[in-house]
Amino acid sequence: MPVSGCIMKMYGVIIYCSLFFICWPVYGVGYIEVREAWDSASKEHQFKLGAGYHFRNGAGLLYQTTYNTGKNLDQLEHSFDEIEGWYPLWKMTDALTLYAGGLINSTSSGSTTAPYIQFGYLVSPDFAVAFKYRYNHMNYQTRNLSGIMDYNDSHQFIAVANYKINEVLNYEFEPDLYINSGEYHRKNGKGHSWELNHKVTWKMSNTWRPFIQLSWLDRDAGNHAERYRIRLGIRYYL
Repeated sequence: MPVSGCIMKMYGVIIYCSLFFICWPVYGVGYIEVREAWDSASKEHQFKLGAGYHFRNGAGLLYQTTYNTGKNLDQLEHSFDEIEGWYPLWKMTDALTLYAGGLINSTSSGSTTAPYIQFGYLVSPDFAVAFKYRYNHMNYQTRNLSGIMDYNDSHQFIAVANYKINEVLNYEFEPDLYINSGEYHRKNGKGHSWELNHKVTWKMSNTWRPFIQLSWLDRDAGNHAERYRIRLGIRYYL
């Protein structure tokens, strides 16, 4: 897509989401987020524009669109669009809640559908944990290791620990385990891979929340290097 077309699309997303969320303040809170990411193995940058809405009952909606900006920030190539939603199915206790959710994303190759279930537990007012299982289903087929056309699906197990350090700083740790369900290798050349994410958010004001995330994404066999990722972004609450 030409750069001018990508820019016009991003402007459209910002305007649409802003108008939608401003019109729904009584039901929850909305936000817009921009983020830059860099992958140490590929040396490539990625730009994300996203918007979300958290309802007062615990449900939520999230939309994001991402662009590959190259190794030297000299391009704006569309990567994928993604929509996610979740809903609190069962509040078992004041501290424990069962959620159901799912997402769908679209790339130039096809789309992926990923339903999930999640248990969220509030340990204390400053500390919360969550455990999620997600099944990532590719809605298109590719050749597997045996040369047969199949779906490159995967199981994803996610744990999240979120700690409020003080009134302005928040720390989040999220390990992810991916296990392929078919005869496919992940980027590390194996049938499974790990992802470890560390995120710190600064409450600069009631509306502005800059953040940094440092991640280890297992090994990139194609680039013969460990994969590390740095994300820098800011979220604006409407």
